[in-house]
Amino acid sequence: MNEKAGKTYAGKCVDCGASLELYEIDFKKGRRIMQCTRCGLYHFYKKGFFGKWKLVKAGRVSDLWRKSK
Repeated sequence: MNEKAGKTYAGKCVDCGASLELYEIDFKKGRRIMQCTRCGLYHFYKKGFFGKWKLVKAGRVSDLWRKSK
């Protein structure tokens, strides 16, 4: 059986176009984090009004931890 098919989900990286892998999901807040399999970019999604996932932002972990002015 194909062991790789279980972790990839619909979606492509905004930077390189590779498939995304589920990194973390939070059902209480309605958010999920997916990571690119090729470049490692994190994609942050939130659940919209009609139940679809909407991309909020994409970035590397070091970029997201910086303080914004």
